[in-house]
Amino acid sequence: MRAFKFLAAWAIGLFGLIVVSAVLTTPGGREAPAAAATASDYRIRGAGTGRVVEVDLEAVETVQEIASGVRYRVWTFNGTAPGPVIRVRLGDTVRFTLTNSSSLNLSHSIDFHAAQTPWDRDYVPVAPGETLSFDWVARFPGVFTYHCGVPPVLHHIANGMYGAIIVEPPDLPPAREYVLVSSEFYPGPKPVDGVLEGAPARMTSGRPEYVVFNGFANLHQEHPLEARPDEPIRLWVLNAGPTLTNAFHVIGALFDHVYPDGNPTTPLNGIQTWNVPPGGGAMFELSIPDEGLYPFVTHSFAFTGLGSVGLIKVDRSVAPAPASYPMYGDPFSAGVLEATGTGPAAVGGGEQDGFDGTVSASISGFDQSSFDVEERDGKVSFTIQNADTFGHDFTVDELGVKVPLGPNETVEAAFEAQPGTYTFYCSIPGHREAGMEGTITVLPGMAH
Repeated sequence: MRAFKFLAAWAIGLFGLIVVSAVLTTPGGREAPAAAATASDYRIRGAGTGRVVEVDLEAVETVQEIASGVRYRVWTFNGTAPGPVIRVRLGDTVRFTLTNSSSLNLSHSIDFHAAQTPWDRDYVPVAPGETLSFDWVARFPGVFTYHCGVPPVLHHIANGMYGAIIVEPPDLPPAREYVLVSSEFYPGPKPVDGVLEGAPARMTSGRPEYVVFNGFANLHQEHPLEARPDEPIRLWVLNAGPTLTNAFHVIGALFDHVYPDGNPTTPLNGIQTWNVPPGGGAMFELSIPDEGLYPFVTHSFAFTGLGSVGLIKVDRSVAPAPASYPMYGDPFSAGVLEATGTGPAAVGGGEQDGFDGTVSASISGFDQSSFDVEERDGKVSFTIQNADTFGHDFTVDELGVKVPLGPNETVEAAFEAQPGTYTFYCSIPGHREAGMEGTITVLPGMAH
């Protein structure tokens, strides 16, 4: 009996030693803190790194196409639904300001799912014409929604007041990245002056007319996401809702890894479909070995046909992945380009509302001071008219472009350009100073 008691005590002591050793050392044998060891893996604590980033959003209502020929009165952050894709780093202090410029006399607010901050202080309604500022520390990595939280929250989100914020963890492996924001639209049956309004009863029923990625039905069929064979692809997928779950799936491919909410410490391997709940997100990593077209969808097929089909085009000839991505990303380019605060390019034409493919130049300025065109095989083309009886030109320094325009001349401009936003102007002395300048955004298009 005495020997049994000794062996039992020895075994208990050895077990305790193993447990203590496991807590106080890492697999490599190095000492580790006994407390909060696992917590530090998926988040940080305290005041962060001290790096401060300024994030400003403006609440404003406008009209945006949500499908081809379908104009809808959206409530937005920074003039688009979704709002800009915001990127910050883990540990950043976000110095945030919300300005309410509502033209409908609506109060608006902000709710950052990435933040830890008092709801009753920082997420309060902001009256039209007022501003609200506060700081918060990005302690959790991943992809999160931000949205308006003024009751009824359903109406504000369903009408377009949402966006994605990515908190980038350190040492994330390089990949070609895209941001996909899933959302629903619930328009009423009849337009007013050609514009549809949101229907609250339909929102409550959960029966949307459109379920879309990045604010426009089937946007990425005409503007596919591109990658090279076997290239690492990272998809930050956010479901803004407000109601439906998105069963995210890529047809013809499998996900090497899925990270719920985008946290790099929560990998799931070899996944076919992953449910992204309303108000949630996930980071999907994959590589596709063969050239071709690969549709991405919500696998909830009652809703797939309402606008939730896009394409990943795999082609060895596509341009290299960007070296970095903008802090304010354009949602309609899946976060690749700088946000412009304008709606999506018209499907098939690469032209935004108000741009018919022709730019008119006069000493009072260009009639299109900001417009989008779609590149085709690395080239763009559009028409430039000189409305004056004296000469002008159309100059883009970053692209080495200078198109001379004689008096009252019309020129078909065509030049090489990769996706991005560029400044154009008239280089004749005094003309730029008179207001002859603007920006052109080149959107990615399909090769032919």
